[in-house]
Amino acid sequence: MSYNSLDLETIKIRLEQAQLADYIYQHQQHMLVLQQPLNDDGSPFSFYLQHELTADQIGLQFGLRLTERGLEFVLGMTYSNQNPQHEMGVGHLKGDQKAFNLLYAFYNYPKAFYQVAFDLSVNSQNLEQALDEQLFCQPALNFLNTALKTNPMGMQYQWMKAYIVQQVLDMKVRIQTALL
Repeated sequence: MSYNSLDLETIKIRLEQAQLADYIYQHQQHMLVLQQPLNDDGSPFSFYLQHELTADQIGLQFGLRLTERGLEFVLGMTYSNQNPQHEMGVGHLKGDQKAFNLLYAFYNYPKAFYQVAFDLSVNSQNLEQALDEQLFCQPALNFLNTALKTNPMGMQYQWMKAYIVQQVLDMKVRIQTALL
């Protein structure tokens, strides 16, 4: 589906009607960010993840950016750890990163912010590829490779990566559905 015919106000109204978030923040004339996202049942979306062994944390946020080429899905992700050095404030965000609030999770302050963008109509395979190429390759996020769980078949999998991919895919599909 082409989203080129939709303006930001129409998109915002449709997202609000679909109840995807408690609040939808408009950044300048081209971007929307879902503040306090909601699950399908209206319950608060769990956007924090913490590694069991290292206490490294991530926080997920979702947005949409209207460009000349079409509508982009944007993932904003904060990274935190217990190291008190290099805490990051909102003033360190640049450009469209400023549309996202820095999530302050548990007892750790954000140390880094990552942004991943791709066309809203991208398929799940290309979505995973974009996350691999733009996010999971970041050296500070190597801890994601050690966040392992065992599935019912006895095979280990990287549960934090799987969770991120699934949540991004779910929210992308929910946004697409809201815009139909």
